[in-house]
Amino acid sequence: MYSIGVTAPLPHPEVWRASELAAPAHPVCPTGWAALDAVLPGGGWPLGAVVELHMPAPALPWRLLLPALRTASAQGLVVLVGLPLQPHVAAWAAQGIATARLWRVQPRDEREALWCAEQLLTCPDVALCWLHSQRPPLAWIQRLQQAAAAAQRPVEGTGWPAPLVVLSRPSGVETGGGSVAPLRLQVQVEGAAALCVRVLKRRGPPLAQPLHLPAPWPWSEWCPS
Repeated sequence: MYSIGVTAPLPHPEVWRASELAAPAHPVCPTGWAALDAVLPGGGWPLGAVVELHMPAPALPWRLLLPALRTASAQGLVVLVGLPLQPHVAAWAAQGIATARLWRVQPRDEREALWCAEQLLTCPDVALCWLHSQRPPLAWIQRLQQAAAAAQRPVEGTGWPAPLVVLSRPSGVETGGGSVAPLRLQVQVEGAAALCVRVLKRRGPPLAQPLHLPAPWPWSEWCPS
């Protein structure tokens, strides 16, 4: 029995009120963008879960992920699986990313890419795994989410207890059945100095207005693959 005016506790951590952000179901790491952290459950990227980032082809959400790439490379391996563009290593290094810990894997097809990611996520040295897919099937994302949830890393100091798993994909390409990823964002480049980020899915109420993040980038981000 609860008194009038007292909010009853929710029965399960996976349940949240529609008007509120959910309590984080996963450990989180800051995104590096205060405005974005403020609208995400727990205040950052969920670790041990898939983060979907939708971008207009052939762009990739490099600038948005810069702080996470920098932090992850200080902790362990950063693995890029199936990205259609080759990173500009000198520019990444200039932004504080430990490029000696950067791996790039180019699988022959998306089936091989998923298998590769599943194997990589069993390795405790992997801090961040970023995949790209043109049209990932729902079952493909489900398997990736299961692998992300099962991944664990030894925690030292402020280390991450699980890897950050990112799936980038072209905007407007659906799976035909939704997505199990707990967080989905659409990212658009606003010239050389800003990004527009729309929250497509989060554990909380819909976010009607997009975020405009100041994200200048003076150098070329990618080399031709």
